[in-house]
Amino acid sequence: MGRWVAISPGADPSWSEIGAVWRFYNSVVLGLTATVVVSYAVSGLVFGHLPVFVMTGFFMLHGMPAWLAAAGTLVLAMAWANQLVQWHWSQASADFCRRFRMMCYVAWATAWSVAVVVTVFDAKPWGRWDGLAPTAEWFFAPLPWLWRDLLPLASPHVTSKLYVAGAAAFGLFVVFLKSTWWPRGFPFFLGVAVCVAGLYFLGEAAFDYGAARGLAGASVNFPNELNANPGRYNAWNFLSWWGAVTSMAYGTVLVSCAFVLGPHDLKARTDRS
Repeated sequence: MGRWVAISPGADPSWSEIGAVWRFYNSVVLGLTATVVVSYAVSGLVFGHLPVFVMTGFFMLHGMPAWLAAAGTLVLAMAWANQLVQWHWSQASADFCRRFRMMCYVAWATAWSVAVVVTVFDAKPWGRWDGLAPTAEWFFAPLPWLWRDLLPLASPHVTSKLYVAGAAAFGLFVVFLKSTWWPRGFPFFLGVAVCVAGLYFLGEAAFDYGAARGLAGASVNFPNELNANPGRYNAWNFLSWWGAVTSMAYGTVLVSCAFVLGPHDLKARTDRS
């Protein structure tokens, strides 16, 4: 049957040669990224809308393009998960894993290409392409139980402090990226900056969720938008919610790097910068 191991016999030699701590963080970051991408893709299937980032900001796909993009993104996450299998499953076949990833990349590129063509030419495909559950609130868990506690993060008094803290942390990251004085400084302050961004998104997600569901003093536009198009509203709300969770997760990993990785490894990274 096989089992999970630190280094699979099918792992690439170049990956096997790096240090154990670097291998650990490579696997953690790749696994985290695959999880984030899966959740993003599933949100497109659940809500029938999928926000994508373009040069002018976020653009909302809906209907068939959203489904195609979500399916392609799921396949991309499968490719990255397959990389973890090749690294850590005792009976993984390097040749099979490489072929599988190649097929996934082709399917991902094809799905997204078709989604872009359908969107650009405003094609009207046959049938309905609504989300599986546009009004679903379970997909936000645990936000439905925490949004009142997180609302203070959305207040102007707090957000102004978050701007200052984030800018200061990012500035210190740049300083320590070019400095050899404290090699642990650049991953630490970069992680802090990312966590601060996560706190901002938490407040935004809590406010958007509560404002559409009876928050006292909120504009009536929020519940009206939710009732008029729940899939679209929830897709935007999930973007801020999942952006917060993702930022906090990546920020925590970066901060832990500052204390786990050796000074020699961090100094070498600083020297390369």
